[in-house]
Amino acid sequence: MNKWGIFAVVIIILYIVAGLGSKLFNVQDYEDKILVIPINGVITLEKSSGIYGLGGQSTETVLEDIKTAGKDKTVKGIILEINSPGGAVVASQEIADAVKSINKTKYAVIREVGASGGYWVASSTDKIIASPMSITGSIGVIGSYLEFSGLFEKYGIGYERIVSGEKKDIGTPYRDLTPEEKTLMENKLKIVHEYFIKQVAINRHMEIDDVRKIATGEFYLGSEAKELGLIDEFGNRETAIELMKKELNNTEIKVITREHQTSIFDLFSGVSYNMGRGIGSVLLEQEQKGLRIEV
Repeated sequence: MNKWGIFAVVIIILYIVAGLGSKLFNVQDYEDKILVIPINGVITLEKSSGIYGLGGQSTETVLEDIKTAGKDKTVKGIILEINSPGGAVVASQEIADAVKSINKTKYAVIREVGASGGYWVASSTDKIIASPMSITGSIGVIGSYLEFSGLFEKYGIGYERIVSGEKKDIGTPYRDLTPEEKTLMENKLKIVHEYFIKQVAINRHMEIDDVRKIATGEFYLGSEAKELGLIDEFGNRETAIELMKKELNNTEIKVITREHQTSIFDLFSGVSYNMGRGIGSVLLEQEQKGLRIEV
């Protein structure tokens, strides 16, 4: 057997041992508990790939945690520990809707940043705790894409436009938006923005017009956010835990933090994938994704 064969066998053995170990030590806990679920980085629909993938929080991971917690009768309260600038619109909405669907005590702790989509998720809880210096709010929507037409013109590269619908290639990086197309896209963003505003108003029990006045996309420090009604308390994770213990009338309740372990296969697949990708694949991904709308 050559060295690569031996290496593969060692990897498989390590993976099996790790799996068996996790099962042996994953004993069912029947104590009542508060579950802390971290939401870190950009909120996305897809999982990042491996240790060299772009950092982010996929809905797949968070939704699994929320659904599991919702079914677990020993989980009496959930704390979302948020450090996120926002991300994909649908991903943020899915997490916020899942949180609201759980009939348990739910708090959010905003650490450094809980803005835009991150704030949308936080607003879906019963209480928001943040530092006076935390970055919050930023209730707005952005649509963006790379545009290469000037670069193409410089190097004599042409874009042959063949479409079967006049608006089919809106957001392609190979040409400018026409004034009509830009207006069209701005109107789409306004629809998303208005939906975002309404959801925050519902979640925070605020008047829509009051939310609309501050929904300029501006971020607010925690000290400003409290005056505007966007957060409830100053503090941190420990503050949230103590407040929830009091609300649950159980000062001895156990606190568990949800942690995700990456398998050894995930690590190596991530390395091989990212070592093999270059600027060409990045541009291809941009072309496939086209215009991105984020909160």
